Amino acid sequence: MADNSKVESKMEEFLTERDVQMYSRGDVLRGRVLQATETVVLVDIGYKSEAQMRRTELAPFRHQEIQPSEEIEVLVTYIDEEEGTVYVSEKQALYEKRIGELERTYRNGGYVRGVIEGVVKDAGYHVNLNGIRAFLPGSHLGNDLPADINKLRGREAMFAILELDRREKNLVVSHKKYLQNQEEKRLDEVFSRLQVGQVLDGEIKSIVEFGLFVDVGGFEGLVHRSEISWKDLPAPPSAYKVGDKLQVKVIDLDRSRARISLSIKRLRPDPWVGICQRYPSGQVFTGEIVGITDFGAFVRLEPDVEGLVHISELSWGYPEDPREVVKEGQAVQVVVLDCDEGNRRISLSMRRAQPDPWADVETRYPEGAVVQGVVTKLTDFGAFVQLDDGVEALLHISEMSWEHVAKPGDVVQPGDEISAKVIKSDGSKRKIRLSLRELQEDPWHKFLENFSLGSLVEGPVTEIKDFGAFVKLTDEVEGLIHISEMTEERIATPADVLQVGQIVKARIIGINEEKHQVRLSMRNLEPQPRPERVLEESGSGGFTMREYLKGKEIPSG
Repeated sequence: MADNSKVESKMEEFLTERDVQMYSRGDVLRGRVLQATETVVLVDIGYKSEAQMRRTELAPFRHQEIQPSEEIEVLVTYIDEEEGTVYVSEKQALYEKRIGELERTYRNGGYVRGVIEGVVKDAGYHVNLNGIRAFLPGSHLGNDLPADINKLRGREAMFAILELDRREKNLVVSHKKYLQNQEEKRLDEVFSRLQVGQVLDGEIKSIVEFGLFVDVGGFEGLVHRSEISWKDLPAPPSAYKVGDKLQVKVIDLDRSRARISLSIKRLRPDPWVGICQRYPSGQVFTGEIVGITDFGAFVRLEPDVEGLVHISELSWGYPEDPREVVKEGQAVQVVVLDCDEGNRRISLSMRRAQPDPWADVETRYPEGAVVQGVVTKLTDFGAFVQLDDGVEALLHISEMSWEHVAKPGDVVQPGDEISAKVIKSDGSKRKIRLSLRELQEDPWHKFLENFSLGSLVEGPVTEIKDFGAFVKLTDEVEGLIHISEMTEERIATPADVLQVGQIVKARIIGINEEKHQVRLSMRNLEPQPRPERVLEESGSGGFTMREYLKGKEIPSG
């Protein structure tokens, strides 16, 4: 019996010494926590000595502090045979348990669910993949998640695995990649059920300057502004609102660029086909003013068909702004001037659909008649007077007064109602000329009663030209002193002798009654016998009033 006891004792001692050696590095065991200090956790794995685990080897996403008697799974990381100590890791045990599953997901291009637990400063975030820590770069967060960790912490999301290295324990994930892959899958589904020519029900999601974005069942296609209407549009009409339901036609599919082009106008026939047969030149039609610009107005003849009435064709008058003649929504009659189906253009006229006011103008405004009108515009050479709608006459500056007029604004202003005499009426040339001075007493007759050839006169210089100076003789009559009649000596310019406002004495040396001209001289002012009255004929060296008004050089006499 004694011998048997010794054998059993030696066997027990042998087995105890061999206990430690029964473990291998990498073995995953289940153990019970015996003690947890600030640096080390002791784990009973059922053998001679307890296993040691540094606190850094605890599972990374524990939700509570490790407690004595808690059962955990650990992986043998190192065996110290001399000391008889086994070192273990809960973190690596968990990693080995899950890594195989993650590798299969990675190889198959699948996705994993995880929870964002913390932030890696200036780099990204920590993600808990069922106990395994993965790194999420900040650039791979995805645009559906907030970047603020306070809003992200505890947020669950799906991820694609970008990198997985078992040996280096490197695991990188991307939520952005997951979103992109899901979007590609969704696009494949959308494009697989669409075809060019298909008519779809849609809803307007947004309106931009270049068109409408319409949801056609989980994807937004574009109706470009050129596909909204058969007429040119600078932008989508205001009638379209976000949320509107409408039908659209698929006109192009581009899966590589993820684009669907849609059309509204192609749901109905092109109204410009055969347009010139429906609207032949010379015919009168009724339309509606739908747009006004600085150069004219657009008239809608039928849906999506508009023609232009140029400002010159709006009325028989001469409007400066089309808004003076028409307003939007107004119904008008127009005559087709030209139709161009290829360029989708129709030129229209409103005035030619109305009687021409110039047709009988010589009967309504004969020469010699006194008429009433309104001054519409001033120019350097006169004023335009409206006598009737579409009929304007010219009041030349030379016909405004018997006196010299420096500028038309000194006599009339736009808006003035005036009476004038018709001195020219020509319907074929569409011209009427008026005169105000013809309704006034001619001051020339009074002048001839008081002055004659040889008379000495006195008056102020009113204007100096290169060829001479004008002198005021009466309130209405001026005379010209030619440069050659100013002194006995030759001078370079009248300004050497005279200045405006200077009172001068002169003798009348020429009178042209037909042209209302008086020629003066300062050279010989001695009393002379009164000669017989001789009136200069037109063209005998005198100057005309027109030459005077224009400042044209007058030849010496």
